[in-house]
Amino acid sequence: LAGIGLFAALSGWSAIYQLTDMGRTVYSHRPGVCRRVHGPVQGAEDIEVIRAEGIAFITSGVLYLTPRRKNVKGKIFLFDFNQKLGASQLKATYLPITGDSFDPANFHPHGISHWVVNGVIRLYVINHDNEFNHSIEIFDYDPSGPALIHNTSLKHPTLIRPNNLVAVGPDKFIFTNDGVTQSLIGNLVEIVIHNILQCKCGTVYYWDGQESHLLLSKMAAPNGIAYDANHNKLFVSEINHRRLHVYELSKNKRTATHLYTVDLHSACDNLFVHTDGSVFAGCHPLVIQIMRSIADCDGEKTSASQALRVQFDKDYKTATLSEPYANDGTELSGSTIVVLHNNQMLIGTICKGLLHCEIADPAVL
Repeated sequence: LAGIGLFAALSGWSAIYQLTDMGRTVYSHRPGVCRRVHGPVQGAEDIEVIRAEGIAFITSGVLYLTPRRKNVKGKIFLFDFNQKLGASQLKATYLPITGDSFDPANFHPHGISHWVVNGVIRLYVINHDNEFNHSIEIFDYDPSGPALIHNTSLKHPTLIRPNNLVAVGPDKFIFTNDGVTQSLIGNLVEIVIHNILQCKCGTVYYWDGQESHLLLSKMAAPNGIAYDANHNKLFVSEINHRRLHVYELSKNKRTATHLYTVDLHSACDNLFVHTDGSVFAGCHPLVIQIMRSIADCDGEKTSASQALRVQFDKDYKTATLSEPYANDGTELSGSTIVVLHNNQMLIGTICKGLLHCEIADPAVL
């Protein structure tokens, strides 16, 4: 019995050691000149690029499974890739939101996506209110302000613990639920149960404009999600397993066929599909650090950041990984999303700012 107990203890310690990335080292490097972006000081959890306009929408001020901080204000910012680069500080512009049904005091945006509806950019934003109730807030972009006009608020029982979403049509989108519990302690218990009992509580749903349809289930914290419309490929990051899944969607988007899984060897958050079909991910290479830093968003604790690029072959049967950016936490803490446009890279974080990098040579990607 003593031997069995010792084996169980060692196995448990080994699992914790691997889960938290103890003993791992992050070596800092950049793709070019990098600088902080003025504006979203309370994080830039997700970023949505509008290539035709050369702009990006940024969610800031998320509250997620953490103690509520009264000073956190949920906002959406606009970044213009056409602004002049150089010695002056780049900026992201705060977008005021209008609409009688919008409640700014209960707005803490998380994942974001868009679709152009009748010539208007429509944003779909996952929101968590002060009591951690969930909704998807829908806005129309008014470039004359610039500003956002609140369209409607969607609440549904299948928004269990939504993390991210991707639009696949006008008022149609696919969203991830990364778990079921509604507290930080509950989430930790959920992770432990998953690692011991292989309990997978995550789900992915498709909203067809009227109703939800279960697309994927029994996943270990499905987090980031992206869709390549040119190749009809859906990408989902399973953050607790440190891997990326590739699926092909049926014509009606109600079923997904698994094609391939990539081991990322890092806890990757949100995803971005580049014009060449490759997928970029904002990752947490040292989980033990991110666990500490997200509990200290207003303090000095930091965590390492990492940008990964995944390039697939034409059949999505093999993939090549590269690391365009990494930092030990001194320059950027808690990276969540990486997007590219015109040889520029934006890297968002959970709660500690936004970084812009110039890509000196595309070969570094």
